[in-house]
Amino acid sequence: MKRFIASLVYAIDRRLPGPRVGGRGSSEAYSLWEYRTGRDILESYADRLGDLRGKSVLDVGCGLGGKTVAYAEAGARVTGVDISEDNISRCVEFARSRGVEAVFTAGDAERLPFAEGAFDAIIANDSLEHFASPEGALRELARVLKSGGSIFLFFTPWGSPLGSHLYDYIHTPWCHLVFPEWLLRALLERELASRGEAGPAAGAERLMNEYHRELNRITVRRYRRILAALNDVELSFEELRPPKYSWLAPFMRIPLAGELFTGTVVGILVKRHSS
Repeated sequence: MKRFIASLVYAIDRRLPGPRVGGRGSSEAYSLWEYRTGRDILESYADRLGDLRGKSVLDVGCGLGGKTVAYAEAGARVTGVDISEDNISRCVEFARSRGVEAVFTAGDAERLPFAEGAFDAIIANDSLEHFASPEGALRELARVLKSGGSIFLFFTPWGSPLGSHLYDYIHTPWCHLVFPEWLLRALLERELASRGEAGPAAGAERLMNEYHRELNRITVRRYRRILAALNDVELSFEELRPPKYSWLAPFMRIPLAGELFTGTVVGILVKRHSS
């Protein structure tokens, strides 16, 4: 029965339009996609970011360095930190290819290798949902931020249609909320097999392990509770942006259930001046 259900759901899933996500062709393509994302952040939130020239900026969860390079080109003195040492090597290569000076280091967001008050601003794009402890990470970000400085957060909440981060393989919105795990695994295996990948069962198991290990399942409600418990920072701005399935945007206004239709949470936290 499970085999039949998986086959039926997979056939339906393949007929659904997948979200348009860039940078999937190679490491360089992903860095370029990140770069465009960073430029978009600079443009869309210019009035809130302010003039970055000469400011010390920390890019947390810098990935393959594209966004870090964009911030550096805006004149900031940028440090990119990522938990993956392999990512850091690629960051250095990308920055060099763009002729940009930036510092990159491997590190855990919960144990940053920086002094207290080291940065004027911190940007965490597509990373808060990946921290093992978002509470601990936000406390650590506040520690390394100067008084009066800002933390800019952009993250996909767990209730989002794309909260699973499996959209490269499964097109069904909210698949992580509506499908049991055995079905997610079966759909991944079928998709990998359709792509001609060797060992699709092992590949599906690897993706499921990443799904469990790399997502903390943070919701908008939990995020707000974390902020309320932080003593060093206060929320100065919040925006809920629609998902890539733009037709869902009107449903964001539904009380309580609106989180299910939120694509990105944008938050700006300001560190209180020490007394």
